[in-house]
Amino acid sequence: MELSLLSPNNMRQILDIIGSLFVYRSPDPIDGYRRFLPGMTSKQLRRLAGTNSHYSKTILINMIVDEMKDSERNT
Repeated sequence: MELSLLSPNNMRQILDIIGSLFVYRSPDPIDGYRRFLPGMTSKQLRRLAGTNSHYSKTILINMIVDEMKDSERNT
């Protein structure tokens, strides 16, 4: 009687682990939008953020994303 080191279940688990390394997981919509925003001008970002004050692009982007997250929670 010969014992196999790799039963079909173990082999499947190993292949699933290896295969999961090559599966594309798309980013959350907000993360994709956050990557798109730095290409916009500060004036456009201020309009999206709903402010006329001069802030850095990073702060404006954070304001926009925070507003989006708040609106998602409220719906």
